[in-house]
Amino acid sequence: MADKPTDEDDRAVERLTLYMLKETYGAAAAALMRMNPRAASDLFQAFERQIAEALERMHVHRSEGPDSTTIAVAVGSRIADILDHAHRRQFEARPPEPRPEDPALKAAREAGLSQDAVEMLATLQNRWPKD
Repeated sequence: MADKPTDEDDRAVERLTLYMLKETYGAAAAALMRMNPRAASDLFQAFERQIAEALERMHVHRSEGPDSTTIAVAVGSRIADILDHAHRRQFEARPPEPRPEDPALKAAREAGLSQDAVEMLATLQNRWPKD
């Protein structure tokens, strides 16, 4: 006959469940970003909107009792940490893709601009690429 789980067992189950969910979501986010970055971005935004709406309902309807707002804030904070970790990890995991030199950068280099100025222009172009 199995023993009844203790509070310590319950905490371990919660901790490990959260850890496995975090790792699984992170791996899925990274894979999706590699396959289709635009779709991934849209999907991540939809997830975040859905979570925010659920937490707002929890707050408004007091579905978790008198401490619903405190609980919603705590849940939101933990979920935000998971999402931030996963999305940051998937961006860090991708090596930068080599981009062909922009004709404007080539012209700037040929016009005699310093290497530092050309590199700054390239950095700005990479930060805000043209779509």
